[in-house]
Amino acid sequence: MLTLFKNEWIKLWNKKQTWIFTILILAITIGVSLIFQSFVLDTASENDGTWEQGLQEEIVMYEGILADEDSEEWQVENAEMNIQQNEELLAAGVNPNEANNMIFLHESFPIIASFITLFSVIVASSIVSAEIDHGTMKHLLVRPFARWKHLAAKLLTVCGFSLTLIVTLVLMNLLMGTLLFGTGSFSSQISVNHFEAAPYMSSVDQILPAQIGLYFINVIMFIIISFSVSILFKSQTLAVGIGIFILFGTNIAQTFNVLFADSSWYQFVILPHLTLPEYAVRDEIIPGVGLMFSILILTLYAAVFIIASFTYFQKKDFAE
Repeated sequence: MLTLFKNEWIKLWNKKQTWIFTILILAITIGVSLIFQSFVLDTASENDGTWEQGLQEEIVMYEGILADEDSEEWQVENAEMNIQQNEELLAAGVNPNEANNMIFLHESFPIIASFITLFSVIVASSIVSAEIDHGTMKHLLVRPFARWKHLAAKLLTVCGFSLTLIVTLVLMNLLMGTLLFGTGSFSSQISVNHFEAAPYMSSVDQILPAQIGLYFINVIMFIIISFSVSILFKSQTLAVGIGIFILFGTNIAQTFNVLFADSSWYQFVILPHLTLPEYAVRDEIIPGVGLMFSILILTLYAAVFIIASFTYFQKKDFAE
């Protein structure tokens, strides 16, 4: 099995596509860091006084919205949340405009990581289907290994590729963050915001490790879906399309969660559970649904996809 994995790993990194994806992650990280620096500089130039004064001025502005009888409901809710956030920042003595390498890593990782998901979907969709299309699969299966071992080695290779991109992203992010914003404490205080809930104070060390770990589990599920679809339907295009469609769906999953929160069947649909990093900042994604339940649902779906694709692969005649 280890021999097969090494062989697949070497083949993967002999492809130009693999290096292009890696270089793109580096380039995107540099681009995001420069945009973030520009935003920090613009914010600093707009604030003539201290950051405390700026927060107090915002509170006064939002209180004006609350006092205005013509304010719409969403404006009132937004004003209340911002007032609470600013008051918590003032009470904790945390400057919201502070920037260091740890804060930058926390804020930029979810943005750049979405590209890792996309690249992983593309690789997972092509690692088997490309060999079938090129007719090399039948030669590969001549080797004295069970078919499922060949498939497992390819699946593990894609997971390893994703992990490599995550490590690359973190290291490059820390490098750019340190060069542009300086070194900060892993326990740097941050204000955490999430959909339809009041912001609260936390720290990078309490949020980021869980966020990265849950993201990796999340991307493995995307890999399994794309990998399995490419085998079952013998189509790399369809697998990539479904992967991107689901990725897009998770970006608007919060809207679906609100619409179907009261529907008992919705908690068994895969889509809301593909937002695992949300659990780093909240206990439930929909009422009554916690992290362990989401992992259980994803495990069941993963088992179905893997069993179906491996079974089909075992019976497929590649000599046709």
